[in-house]
Amino acid sequence: MAQPPRPAATAGQAAFAYKPLLPAARVTLEGESDSRSWAFHLTQDEAGAELNLEVAFQNALVVMPEASRLTVRVNGERVIEQPIASSDRLARLSVAIRKGLLRPGQNTIRFEAVHRHRTDCTVASTYELWTRIDGAGTKLSFRGSDVRQFRPLTIDDLPAVGGDESGQTTINIVAPSASRAIAGNTILAVAQAVAVRGRYAQAVMRVSERAPERSRPGSLTVVIGTANELGEVLGAVPEEAATRSFLGFVASQKLGPATLLVTGQGWPEIEAIVAKILTEPVSRPTNMNRTRMDTASWHMPDAPFISNSQVLRFADLGVSTQESTGRRMRVRSVIALPGDFYANAYGEATLYLDGAYSKDVLPGVSHIEIFVNGNVAATVPLNTTTGGLFQQFPITVPLRHFRPGINEVWLEAVTLAKTDLTCGPGATLPGRNRFALFDTTSLSIPDFAKIGVKPNLAATAGTGFPYSVAPRVALIMGRLDTANFGAAATLLGRLAQRASRPLAVDTLANAAAVGDRPVLIVGAVGQLPSGILPRVGVADSIRTTWPLRADAVVVTPDAEGGAVFDAVLNRFQGRQTTPEDSGGVAPSTNEIRDRWRTSLGGPLARYFVAFDGWLQRTFDLSFAQLRAPSRARSLYEPAEGTDLIAAQAADPETRQVWTAFIARREETLESSVARIVSPGNWASMAGKITAFRGAEETHVLSADSTSFVMTRPFSLANMRLVLANWMSSNIGVYALALLAACIALGIGTSLMLGRLGRRS
Repeated sequence: MAQPPRPAATAGQAAFAYKPLLPAARVTLEGESDSRSWAFHLTQDEAGAELNLEVAFQNALVVMPEASRLTVRVNGERVIEQPIASSDRLARLSVAIRKGLLRPGQNTIRFEAVHRHRTDCTVASTYELWTRIDGAGTKLSFRGSDVRQFRPLTIDDLPAVGGDESGQTTINIVAPSASRAIAGNTILAVAQAVAVRGRYAQAVMRVSERAPERSRPGSLTVVIGTANELGEVLGAVPEEAATRSFLGFVASQKLGPATLLVTGQGWPEIEAIVAKILTEPVSRPTNMNRTRMDTASWHMPDAPFISNSQVLRFADLGVSTQESTGRRMRVRSVIALPGDFYANAYGEATLYLDGAYSKDVLPGVSHIEIFVNGNVAATVPLNTTTGGLFQQFPITVPLRHFRPGINEVWLEAVTLAKTDLTCGPGATLPGRNRFALFDTTSLSIPDFAKIGVKPNLAATAGTGFPYSVAPRVALIMGRLDTANFGAAATLLGRLAQRASRPLAVDTLANAAAVGDRPVLIVGAVGQLPSGILPRVGVADSIRTTWPLRADAVVVTPDAEGGAVFDAVLNRFQGRQTTPEDSGGVAPSTNEIRDRWRTSLGGPLARYFVAFDGWLQRTFDLSFAQLRAPSRARSLYEPAEGTDLIAAQAADPETRQVWTAFIARREETLESSVARIVSPGNWASMAGKITAFRGAEETHVLSADSTSFVMTRPFSLANMRLVLANWMSSNIGVYALALLAACIALGIGTSLMLGRLGRRS
């Protein structure tokens, strides 16, 4: 629908003279060379204003300022190049952006750092080199303008809301009827659509019946209600929204310039206009495959979405041709895989390397490593003494390192030279090029098995699977209040971003009305009804014991240093004490030896362990793989210090997936959920249960048994890959099947030879 003309700015409007730029509280550039790039968005008025780019950074003490540089590029143009020389404090830079460089909509910013060590020439010393870009001091600042006019005008301006100094975007949803069931589904639909269309790095929803006390950069206020309900919230209802349904931005004296108003004469009208203007434009059909996954808020370019075999050139992944004079060069790229990706034990991708290394590189100690999601996936030694040229040189990368959703792939070249061994004066300064990487290098992903696995929190976190392909999703909350709605809206916003489509949600009062739908459960543990936790594999008894339990020590960033130290020791030592501490008698040498022999399984244990290690090194096998899959189901109880649990299970009756996000206490429900949707925590979810403890610590519990769900039309080629991966995961079953096949072949051969008269 047409947007209203811009009203004049009023004195009561909140206005911000700056726009934070970082996707997190800080961005760290590491090693001898590193770069990060992402997108930020501007409205038309913001892009035409006079702007300064401000950057705040601090670097490691060992960085040599004479040979280290920080470069900042905006839309490909270099705007800052500065020596890295601020180890004792934050350095603050400010430069005017030339007119016409910025444009309405999406812009890109890129930080590049070149570091050199002051004194050390070892590879290990390159890990000591870093520059941290500070989120609070890195921003666009407006100058010489009335900033009150810089507000979103259309729905397409939603990405221009951006984030705050920590990269978080806060969506304040103000709904006078928030506690009424009739408003629930509409509130959740608006939250999802805003998260998807805003493309925010971390969107956190706050639902309330009253307007927020104050707004900040990176916040958006959404007012939802009938025309009769909005007088107290807005002060004055805009004329264009007084008599008809309306969805658009308005300037409010009470709520500020970035106020999105959604209203109508009744809730059916509101639901209809939300569907037409907000939801339908981004409602991708569930059977339509994507080609890209949105990562622009923290990584440019977007991740290509790979559904079948595909070859990706480094140039298409944002990795350009580059040369390195240092000891360690790293390049980053991201790709995305579907939620039914099933290759945790079978299959290999191939990286075809185009590059070169000079004769100065020492063989044996120099090598190339491929990392996938932080794990070493492949290593190639550089063995020639005269240098070498790689032309489509194949490097195999096992698919087991990949997961559904976004995957980070790094290539790292470690190139030591003779001058590094002597490390004389000036040896750390840039010299001759040692390694070259060409953008014609490519990553070939083969056709992989595609079948849904239940339970699998990694698929839910990665692509929203199976909710992303479900026609309707059932939502059960601990209580119909604003805190639960806020937590549910935050989770659904993140799931919708991963699914690239808003989910059709039905808010239910209890589990009896679920039917044949996948289920999301959100709430504090004490709010959930009896009997619902065992359905996701969690003990029902924790509803009363977990909130009241007094953990020995909960380590927080503000905890006293001695308590933190004691907590770490207790966790690693199991809080065991010696007999002397308890007033007993110290055990004898023989008693200690017997205890160790028993704990290690007897005198043959070390040979068993050595043989198991040889199997892993030689054949990538272990005795653990020979165990048959367990079908025993045990109910989970949270460990000490756990404050939120994500648990998933398949309902035995409907075979639908149930996923629960359970907070320990009611008062921390919203803050706990806001913490786990941060990119780092969200990507760490896996298995059937992931327990969150503190700011970033997680514990993953793998599923004892899994089941499959068909996600694609049946094909023999896909089922062959599924069977190959399953057999590789269950090698004991594979060995028995192979033995049975050999016996059958022997018996059949014997019978055939007997019939032919060739038996002796």
